[in-house]
Amino acid sequence: MGFLDGYRVLDLSDATGLLAGRILADLGADVVQAEPVGGSSARSSPPQGGGRSFLWDAFAANKRGVAYDPSAVSGRQLLGELVAAADVVIESAGPRAGATLGVDRDSAMLSHPALVWCSISAFGLDGPKADYEHTDLTVWAAGGPLGAHRDGSRPPLRTSIPQAYLHAGADAAAGVLLALASRARSGRGQHVDVSAQVSLSIATLGRILAAAWEGDATGATNRGSDLSGSGSASAPGLTKWRVSDGLVELNLAMGPAAGRFTNNLLSWMRHEAVELGRFGEWDWTRLPEDMEAGQIVEEDVGEFRALVTEFLADRTKLEVTEAAVEHKLLSVGVFDLADIGSSPQLADRNYFVALGEGDRQRTLPGPFVAVDRPAFEYRRPAPLVGEHTDEVRREWTASASARRPVASGPDGPPLEGLKVLDLSWVVAGPVIGRTLADFGATVVRVESSRRIETARVMPPFHDAEPDPEGSALYQTCNAGKLGLCLDLSRDEGRAVVRDLAEWADVMVDSFSPGTMQRWGLGYEDLQRVNPGLVVLTTTLCGQSGPWSGLAGYGNVGAALSGFQHLVGWEDRVPIGPYGPYTDYVGPRFSLVALLAALDDRRRTGQGCLLDVSQVEAGVWMLSPELADWFESGTIVERCGNADRVFAPHGVYPCRPGGDGSGWVAIAVRDDADFAALAACMDRPELAAQSRFEGAERRRVVSEELDEVISSWTSQLEAPDVERRLQAAGVPAHVAVISADWCEDPQIMHRGHLVRVPHERFGEVAVEGPRYRLSRTPGVVRAPAPMFHQHRRQVLQGLLGYSIDRMAELDELGVLV
Repeated sequence: MGFLDGYRVLDLSDATGLLAGRILADLGADVVQAEPVGGSSARSSPPQGGGRSFLWDAFAANKRGVAYDPSAVSGRQLLGELVAAADVVIESAGPRAGATLGVDRDSAMLSHPALVWCSISAFGLDGPKADYEHTDLTVWAAGGPLGAHRDGSRPPLRTSIPQAYLHAGADAAAGVLLALASRARSGRGQHVDVSAQVSLSIATLGRILAAAWEGDATGATNRGSDLSGSGSASAPGLTKWRVSDGLVELNLAMGPAAGRFTNNLLSWMRHEAVELGRFGEWDWTRLPEDMEAGQIVEEDVGEFRALVTEFLADRTKLEVTEAAVEHKLLSVGVFDLADIGSSPQLADRNYFVALGEGDRQRTLPGPFVAVDRPAFEYRRPAPLVGEHTDEVRREWTASASARRPVASGPDGPPLEGLKVLDLSWVVAGPVIGRTLADFGATVVRVESSRRIETARVMPPFHDAEPDPEGSALYQTCNAGKLGLCLDLSRDEGRAVVRDLAEWADVMVDSFSPGTMQRWGLGYEDLQRVNPGLVVLTTTLCGQSGPWSGLAGYGNVGAALSGFQHLVGWEDRVPIGPYGPYTDYVGPRFSLVALLAALDDRRRTGQGCLLDVSQVEAGVWMLSPELADWFESGTIVERCGNADRVFAPHGVYPCRPGGDGSGWVAIAVRDDADFAALAACMDRPELAAQSRFEGAERRRVVSEELDEVISSWTSQLEAPDVERRLQAAGVPAHVAVISADWCEDPQIMHRGHLVRVPHERFGEVAVEGPRYRLSRTPGVVRAPAPMFHQHRRQVLQGLLGYSIDRMAELDELGVLV
């Protein structure tokens, strides 16, 4: 029995929304994929093999299938019956969904007040860009990540396989569960509106907020130095190293927080009998100060890099990864699909599952979170067209009233009354607590003002001045929480955490595997004092397996999950995603698992342990490609901005104008788009030439077409190109940098840039909730906490500590 057993979900989505239903199905919901009698358009999506779509097979798996004719009375009647029996409807047809699907959202929700209806779209269902033509590339450009993916002077880059709608799909699953949590209180359903543009902005590591924080209109996305030393914002040429079978990711980190990892590299090299000379005396935790004092210069660092290059050259990706576990290095192989599919870590954690038999069998990523008790169900491969129509109609219509909730009460925040202890840092953990706070939970964040967490020292900063209280990344990941500083190296500090865990319903932590157990704060310890506690741990590789001890940040996670390999040009070393990619993916899956666990806890009273591997969450986003690899051995490679279906497809230079981006993303889906593009360029003769007919032919002459398009776009400003092509029905969007995004009319319409009062800075700008709930919307209630800001409120107000107890802790130096 999965966490969501008993819920019925009617999935009307196409390729842009399939993931949401697959996630809910894996967690136990009965998800029925309804498609036209001719089959869903997703069945023709790449990658393809043996006459089947691996995307369909991956993201329609675990669902039952129903076919209907939306133009026929009988088809619309069937659909109406299924809607009446469903708890949730998911669709991705855009603002005109009713005409496309054969069912009207507003009428359905009026007739069925307990229904949760979720819409996934590129820009949301209303606003100035709601009707924009769109593809993965143009949404990636509109959301912010594209502009930061740069390799020298070449155009900004997307990930070589579509990702934008997968981020939105995972967000949609969380939005649905929040709406169901609200329904459990009030008995009423609501509409969940998910915008892929909004989903993507977190994948800029806070840089998208630069224009609102730095007081500089340019708001350059890449502006500022990464003071964390993590390598998450380092130039890709500095973190990719050749080994005998490919590349490894290795950052020569420096500074007090991350320099110890490079010291560990020196230890490994000594262990391998490398003559280090003067480099053996370097302490990378102090290297910034030594360089500032002139004791070490850039040329010295260059010589050390040459020594490391020689040292790594004869090793393999697997050898380096295993050495990283043993010696605590910030280094792993840059994995491709073959490395992922044969990973000993994933094998040890039984990550992959086989669904179906014979020609229909597919090997796919399994549980995206390891749970200490039954939570996931795997039942069937992706359905054939109409495979389960009769049985679903019979079962669902026989008990249509079963989905009507008993509860009937006032509306309120879905998570009001939920108590959360947040022991996480940077992005992957804090984003979870931030969402819980937005929707009503009381979240207490514990940190240290002495060992300052990484997000606080990463730009952009308020007025461009480095300040641990003034980081946009820290603020947007932690808004709405209460803050408490503790010294967890002391027994007395850990005792306070134990009290908070006894108070809490949920605990989230980012500590390395084994740390909490050594402190007497492991799940088993806490369960004895709080049996209903839901504990979520988020780490790089999870709590178990041969690589569970692997150290690293999200850029290391991106290497192990295949994404470092997939961003770049064919003729160059990959640049990888901007920042820690798995830190943007992991919290989406974490949040869904947590909300599902809380739904189960509401019914059973049981807590559980949710073990999140950020790498495993990242690999989930490659499910179709992995299904293809297991079937055929095909390894997808990076391909710049080229596409497997569309051509031309790229990012083109524009005339500089104002303070915005000088690039525009353009995607031609078919011959009609190409004719419209040619007309906009005043080159209508291009559409009449047979050599430009069809995407395959255009792909052969892509360089020629890119030159033609670039010569036209370079004469215009990017917003002008966007407007002209969208008016002609061609997907196009500015590759936004911060200044563009902060003033984007669609972002403004959705209220996604939120300004909240701040005690020190007057006000700060953060991102809003990533999904819009019509009845109980998320609200940013406060800025992120400053050091020590809420200690009295937490210790006295929540835990009931006396003034004497607080004074004793203060005297012991625990509250730091």
